[in-house]
Amino acid sequence: VSTQSTGARMMVLSAELAAALWWSTVLLLKLATFPPIIGVTRVCRRIFVAVEDAAFFGGHVKTDDVVIERRRRAHLNDMENIIPFIALILIFAATGAGDAGCVTLISKIFTAARVLHTVVYLGEVRQPARVLAWIVGLICNIYLGGKVLLHLINLY
Repeated sequence: VSTQSTGARMMVLSAELAAALWWSTVLLLKLATFPPIIGVTRVCRRIFVAVEDAAFFGGHVKTDDVVIERRRRAHLNDMENIIPFIALILIFAATGAGDAGCVTLISKIFTAARVLHTVVYLGEVRQPARVLAWIVGLICNIYLGGKVLLHLINLY
């Protein structure tokens, strides 16, 4: 549904979908922070994967730097977990499988788990801290997927 307001076209969203979009945006911004962090780390450490970058910045080519690879792995782990969450929370909200409060609560729990996962991963905190943060996010994704499937089965 759309309305006209001062010449601008605005979309009217359900509270559930608005919450899902807000938290999805927060998580996408979290994902977007990693490439600059990795890039700055490469420049500061003068370690690059491309010969032309090493030549330009006066560094050397190396693909197995422990610090850079830890940051890359944290970023890959975020992508492997955040992207499915965004799809699931949007489907959850759009299908009416849960109300806005539920969307917000699950999103807060998932986002906190992912931030904690990143902090303990980059801070090299001993296990089981990282795996516990990962499991919380995994449980959120499984819950969302299960609720959507049950909701859709009950509709048909």
